[in-house]
Amino acid sequence: MRSAMLGCGFVHAGYVDGTTMTSDDHARAQLCMIDNGFVYQDRRIVCTDNPDLPACANVPRGKTFGTDPDFDPALLKRRPPRPPAYTYWSRPGTDTEGVKRAMAACGYSTVIEPIDTMLLNDIAAAELCMIDKQFIYALPANALLCKNPPGLPACRHRVIDAARCCAPPKAAGQR
Repeated sequence: MRSAMLGCGFVHAGYVDGTTMTSDDHARAQLCMIDNGFVYQDRRIVCTDNPDLPACANVPRGKTFGTDPDFDPALLKRRPPRPPAYTYWSRPGTDTEGVKRAMAACGYSTVIEPIDTMLLNDIAAAELCMIDKQFIYALPANALLCKNPPGLPACRHRVIDAARCCAPPKAAGQR
């Protein structure tokens, strides 16, 4: 089992997290295991909840491959999609295309939803690059990856000026 998991792309046979695999890599590895005849023992695979991942393009919608029953995806109440990542960054005098170019120059692999295809450390480094280029993040500083566990290598020895980089924090209960 361990060698099959490693052969399918799992970085570690014991756990998966965003520091070692992207969501897309995780989905691709799960599908590889299923293709190799393994049965998924948990409730449902990543593609069930994230059908828009590139790895999930050919997976039948509503099929869980796990212990949860299959379902009709048309009956699901879909949550509204999150705004694209580029909408969270701004800088006076920079238009949307300029934001997208800056994100690409800072290492973002996509300007839409980087969490699906980038490792957390790479996203943190890209966020810091955007801040270094004087872009303002539309959420409070505590939404930046460097302000959250796990401690990522890109964040070491970096001081983030929360008053200048990001939107002000909101009081408890504010939206």
